[in-house]
Amino acid sequence: MIDFEAELAKFQPSLDVEQAEDAIYGNNTTDVTDLLQTILKGKMEGNKAPEEWVEER
Repeated sequence: MIDFEAELAKFQPSLDVEQAEDAIYGNNTTDVTDLLQTILKGKMEGNKAPEEWVEER
């Protein structure tokens, strides 16, 4: 039988995970939410979305 309490007490997070968190949270890239906010702000101000953002059908 596994003693989960003992195993949890021995747990130490990997430095790789901590370094990855710093890189992810410190990264200032544009994501889908940023793009949608930009488009909606333009629509509210009466501007159209840039042509390159509109998908042709």
